[in-house]
Amino acid sequence: MVILKYLAALPPMALILIGCASTPPSSLMPRAQDSIAWIDRQFKTCSGKDCPVPTRKTLAIVELPVARKEATPSIVEVPKTAPPVTPSDETVTVAATVLFEFAKDVPSTDGRLALNRLAAIAVHAKRIELEGRTDDIGGKAYNDRLAQRRAEFVRAWLINHGVAAEVVVRAEGLCCYLDTLPNETARRNNRRVEVRLVIRQDAVSNSKGAQ
Repeated sequence: MVILKYLAALPPMALILIGCASTPPSSLMPRAQDSIAWIDRQFKTCSGKDCPVPTRKTLAIVELPVARKEATPSIVEVPKTAPPVTPSDETVTVAATVLFEFAKDVPSTDGRLALNRLAAIAVHAKRIELEGRTDDIGGKAYNDRLAQRRAEFVRAWLINHGVAAEVVVRAEGLCCYLDTLPNETARRNNRRVEVRLVIRQDAVSNSKGAQ
């Protein structure tokens, strides 16, 4: 009763303020914001606790294998040593010239002497090379055949005297002159077979001592 009398005595503006103060403040609270989430296999709006909470994923820690370093074998280089050279392994080249008669495949007197001197060491040869030659008289084809026959004569002579080494024959006429002068002495020196023997050094020394 006393309160009613007190309120009745208040001016109208004061009554309005008292009414506003007594209004519940719930209408002024902000509303929770809606979210979009994957619910029941479709996107839906949800709010607050109604939204599903994503499951936190933990990454598995896998220990990677550590590559082992294999021990590399050490390579020791062994120096190469050449085998000792004995006197019997050393070779020399012996050269000789066998002269021939004019237009013939028969050695001259000097040519036969040269063959006889070769006989003592030719049997020890490892390789023999023969080159048949001619003088400057006559045609090319004829002299090529003559040079070949001269080289073949020396080859047959060596084989008949016990030579077992490889014999290589080459021949060509009208070339490779020893003496280029246009006289008979030069032509006589050019009618020849050049002989090269690859032979052991000790065989050469022994043959010289036997002479």
